[in-house]
Amino acid sequence: MSVLLLWAIVPLAPVIFGVDLNVGALYIIATGAIGTLSIIMAAWSSNNKYALIGAFRQVAVLVSFEVPMIATMLIPTILAGSMSMTAIIRAQNVWYVLIAPLAAIIFMVTAIAELGRSPFDMNEAESEIVAGFHIEYTGMKFGLFYAGELMHAFTFGGFWAILFFGGYRFLGLENLGPLVAAVILLAKAMFGYWVIMWVRYTVMRIRIDKMLSFSWKFLTPLSFTLLMSTALMNVILRGASSAVYVAGMLFTNLLIGWIIVEILRRESRRSREIIEKPVKRAVAQP
Repeated sequence: MSVLLLWAIVPLAPVIFGVDLNVGALYIIATGAIGTLSIIMAAWSSNNKYALIGAFRQVAVLVSFEVPMIATMLIPTILAGSMSMTAIIRAQNVWYVLIAPLAAIIFMVTAIAELGRSPFDMNEAESEIVAGFHIEYTGMKFGLFYAGELMHAFTFGGFWAILFFGGYRFLGLENLGPLVAAVILLAKAMFGYWVIMWVRYTVMRIRIDKMLSFSWKFLTPLSFTLLMSTALMNVILRGASSAVYVAGMLFTNLLIGWIIVEILRRESRRSREIIEKPVKRAVAQP
């Protein structure tokens, strides 16, 4: 139901959408949390300690990764001047992935974490908590869990396309008719779904403490830095031409990305030096 409710605000074409909410971005966060709530209730009601541990982990991931997700969703809102999905698509004469590429990457990472897909699938880690929250469920109930997760993945691929890849807009082909526009949006959503599955089958599972540290110590500060810099540059470049505006925004993102890489490189070097530092051992006197 949470997946179906999310599709209520997805504009498949300029004239094909359920409802055009002026708080669409907020609606995504609020409705997307219902799926996590169902996981928590299912784990608690199954009366299994491993399922309950998986639910606790899901709550920790939800609280941690929603913060950078909301921050990155505010970036298209600032650029478009509206939270409406339709308004965000109409404002993308230039795809926002070219204006704020770091925000697009962070949104995808946090979406994968919200979905509980690998490498963030600690709520169903078979090697630790024996499949986690759905251990007591079989048959159609078990199938509904997986159907919901896969539908969520496709839905977040669609929102990734709407927020950063122009939605149903592509080289003016959307003007050929509503059906063509809907096919364009679904194709972009399928690309986002492919990225999620690609990451799932490529990257290994992250330890739970490393996962939460990754969110609070890296993604959250980075997302707020991007949000503040985007808001500042949007005001500075508001009266500039389209080319100057895009170049200025892209340069800001590349500069922040370069600074982050340098900071991570120095921290990695410092940690490696600490590990490789020879240990002085006391020598017994004769």
